[in-house]
Amino acid sequence: MALTSVYYDGPVTETDRAQNLAGAPEYGVYGPEDFKVTAHPSIANAVIVKAGRAHGHGVTDTADIDQIVNCTPLSVGQIRWDLVVVRRNWQPALGGPSTLAVLQAGATATIPAQRKVGPGVEDDQPLAFIKWQGGTSAPIEFIDLRVWQANGGTVGAHDLVRSYLNTVGTRIWINGIDWIRRLVANDTPEWVDVNRGAYTTAAGSVAIGGVGAGGSAGPFLQSFPAGRFNVAPIVTVNTDQTRLIAVAADVTKDGFNLYMTNWSGGSSGSAGQMRWVATQMTPTSAAG
Repeated sequence: MALTSVYYDGPVTETDRAQNLAGAPEYGVYGPEDFKVTAHPSIANAVIVKAGRAHGHGVTDTADIDQIVNCTPLSVGQIRWDLVVVRRNWQPALGGPSTLAVLQAGATATIPAQRKVGPGVEDDQPLAFIKWQGGTSAPIEFIDLRVWQANGGTVGAHDLVRSYLNTVGTRIWINGIDWIRRLVANDTPEWVDVNRGAYTTAAGSVAIGGVGAGGSAGPFLQSFPAGRFNVAPIVTVNTDQTRLIAVAADVTKDGFNLYMTNWSGGSSGSAGQMRWVATQMTPTSAAG
């Protein structure tokens, strides 16, 4: 049975508009089970898209009954991910109706290049990734890519939703993390956990010897844990000796040099401990 679509060209009733969640959000489904992709219990190499409603770019689509979607079989030993989408087409005279389509993604669950992105012309709303293994007729894995949007909030089923719902300004809750897509240096888009602390940190301490009155010591190389940082972090240092000032310099993603100075011209600084903390706030920046 074909999908029923409203908000293409043609008549729209006040009831249609009152029930429509489509608008500012790019994509969404209405209920917990709407347009959920599951295995077909009896047809080989087929999946079911559950009945319900989905919306995208001003169009709402209704499936009154479960829809059957067929996928291409694989030879024994092969692995493939498929992407099931709602394809909306505004090009016919009155636009639509929307259809369900399958895009072959390949060996990894990544949005394929052939996905259509063209609101008002032709556009694909991702619903789920399906993993197939040659020699078996049923899917071996699903990744749910649906989102729910209402009253100013958005919820996603899986973190891979962020691979396609990534317009700057998007804010979406996924598996306990409140994500927002923002612009950073050079107008580069970046995802940030709204409630996050630092992206990654490291800390350490080192025994320091005494420093004579008015004297200085260093550099002493301090290394970070291998692979902890991908940019030079912000490093703060302190000592437990009141006469000594510790400074971190020459900071890279791998470590830094420690220098110490005795500010007192009349007394030596005793041996003690120097403690440091290194912080990288976002995946691409030390500050944030």
